[in-house]
Amino acid sequence: MGFLLFATAAGFMGWKAGQEDQTLQNLRAHGRRTEATVVAIAGRSEEDQANSLTVRFTTPSSTVQADIDVGDGSGNDAMPGGQVPIIYSPSDPTEVRHADRLDGSDADGIRLGSVVVGLLAAGFLVGTARELMRAKEQTEAAKTLGTPHPGA
Repeated sequence: MGFLLFATAAGFMGWKAGQEDQTLQNLRAHGRRTEATVVAIAGRSEEDQANSLTVRFTTPSSTVQADIDVGDGSGNDAMPGGQVPIIYSPSDPTEVRHADRLDGSDADGIRLGSVVVGLLAAGFLVGTARELMRAKEQTEAAKTLGTPHPGA
């Protein structure tokens, strides 16, 4: 049961990392850079630093409001009413990232988590296989002890 739980989690995390990597590749290749106005600080870290912002920006066809993750100091000076650089997808303006967050570190973190959870799944699989082998050996030994030997 543990194997299935961890294997499913690892698979899901790997899939999410792949999606994030694809989004970042698309934004790097086709994204449009603009300045967005900070509407609100949407999330804070334990150190009380902004790690998520709600921003509003204008595209040629509409005005978009979205939440973006910030980190590594890029959101420390962001205050409502201030400007932050963003990259958005012209085909889907809700796909938006802070301009400093296109390096793929988010996907790398998810991918690393997937590997760790996958290793836990493999550990459960090996442990289960060892237990099954031990139980099989004990069953066979019990059968051997319980059967009469010829010539006895």
